[in-house]
Amino acid sequence: MAEFEREMPSYRLAETHAGDTLQRVAAREMGDANRWPELVWINNLTSPYLTDIPAEASTTVLLTGSMIRIPAPTGINTDATERAQVYERDCKMVKRRLTDDGNGDFAVVAGTDNLTQQLKHRIVTPRGQLVRHADYGCLVWLLQGKVAGPTANLLGAQYVKAAVQADYRVSSVISSTAEVDGDATRITATAEAIAGGKVDISNQ
Repeated sequence: MAEFEREMPSYRLAETHAGDTLQRVAAREMGDANRWPELVWINNLTSPYLTDIPAEASTTVLLTGSMIRIPAPTGINTDATERAQVYERDCKMVKRRLTDDGNGDFAVVAGTDNLTQQLKHRIVTPRGQLVRHADYGCLVWLLQGKVAGPTANLLGAQYVKAAVQADYRVSSVISSTAEVDGDATRITATAEAIAGGKVDISNQ
């Protein structure tokens, strides 16, 4: 498909900050620093992309403090193909291991199944562990080794809720609850996805 035939994706606007790079903007606004090339394309930018120096700013180099377009799915889609595009696809993971599709290739997961998988990964990743994604992850690990009880349950439920809500594909968190299960605490959450449908997540 020719470049001029590509459909322009929907977007929202976000303010850039002094000292920003596209990687910082992508990490802050999109949850993934590695998605910075999308910002180049949707904003029609050329190197150095962002600058703090007014004399370097142009129609293809943004001055920090100005607004930048951020790709953002909008609207409510009911078509399965559209949902798969909104929620993206990834390699299927079982117990943190890649799986085979039976034909010698990696198995993939898409749509709400992928969203569910990625939300679970976010919850089990200690927040702050990934250098390039400082805000990625969940603080529920802080409760490891703590005495189970009402306070720990409330904190755990709130930590999971915050982690799930941080994903741009989540419209709202309907519920997040925790209960003691033997010597562990089981936390379950239900989220409403931006393109419709509910996602259930359980963590123990």
